[in-house]
Amino acid sequence: MVPMDTCDQQTPPGHSPNPSEHYEKRGLGAWIKRNSWLLARLFVVMVFTFGASTTAANFSYGLHGEPVPLNIEQLNRGELPAGTQLGDYVEVTGTPDFGPNPERPRIAVSSRYEASYYYFALKETGSNLLIQTAQTPPDVTDTGQRVWRGKLANVGTVIFHDTTQRGLEMADLPQDASVPVIETGDTPEYYRQIFPAYSTIIGLWILSIAWLVWKKNKPILGL
Repeated sequence: MVPMDTCDQQTPPGHSPNPSEHYEKRGLGAWIKRNSWLLARLFVVMVFTFGASTTAANFSYGLHGEPVPLNIEQLNRGELPAGTQLGDYVEVTGTPDFGPNPERPRIAVSSRYEASYYYFALKETGSNLLIQTAQTPPDVTDTGQRVWRGKLANVGTVIFHDTTQRGLEMADLPQDASVPVIETGDTPEYYRQIFPAYSTIIGLWILSIAWLVWKKNKPILGL
């Protein structure tokens, strides 16, 4: 007598008769392949996030009103006005110090990627403050007192740090990272002129996030 299988041969509801059809390979490579469109959208969001973060700082700086005046006596004591920090819009009144030899002015040059920055001191502050101008060398014949306005930085935070250090050394100017620098090329007026471009970047960042939330891992062409 042949024994009979009395087990229920019906497939339980919701259970696939062939589980191997839905088997997903394990591993990072397989996961990346399955979520390629999600990762592509995440990359787009990251790119626009980086641009928006930089833009937000410049946008905020462009909203600055009147500059914070720096006091000569305070600068010579190594101090700044209370509440003043790097990135603020500041001004100082002083006379450029190009040195006694007009043939070899005490101007440090920092050049890279076809961009040039020039540094010099003021007679009133000596080694306690540097003025930075961009692209165009300062006029060494203009030695009168004037007002210098721009973004507050220091020798440790200026662009092209290593190149700047070499230039300061050659010009016999202070190289200490804490020495304040006024970047005269960075003024709120300049940034306000390009607010439309900043608004576009922030708008694209918001759209990229909305695109990620809406489409997630769906192919762009719906394939």
